[in-house]
Amino acid sequence: MFLERVCIATDGSDLAVRAAQMGALLARSGAGRVVAVSVAQPHFHLPESGKAAPDNECAQAEFARARRAAQAHVETVLDIARQTGVSCDAETPLASAPGPDIIRVAEQHGCDLIVMGTHGPNDANRLFVGSVAQYVLANSSIPVLLLRDPREASQPDFIEGVAS
Repeated sequence: MFLERVCIATDGSDLAVRAAQMGALLARSGAGRVVAVSVAQPHFHLPESGKAAPDNECAQAEFARARRAAQAHVETVLDIARQTGVSCDAETPLASAPGPDIIRVAEQHGCDLIVMGTHGPNDANRLFVGSVAQYVLANSSIPVLLLRDPREASQPDFIEGVAS
């Protein structure tokens, strides 16, 4: 499979940086084009009982914070791409759920592969149903490469050479 363009989805985590490095190397082996995407996710909280809801000024400040964070994440991917010698476009759409926008950006740019990190199930997030990586993997018609931190991988259910 010849890679014309690789979409690198990032949330700014260390694992996402490792995924960006892998995606850039894969892109370099092909046509050398990367699309970095980081979805700006504003976080709003319901006010405590008796307190007023956030006003428009607070909402605008949260949107700006989310956009700055997403821009910083794609800047990291842009730097990795430059160092690797591949061209890079970047998008920072605004959404509450990143999965659909990652797929949309990859499709719009004609990407051949989506690369992203996943933390996978662990004790801290077993109760959290679904994840961005799971959504992208289940809903994308574009192949997806998920990189996982080896320290978070579960042990195999078998041991080589031992009969059950």
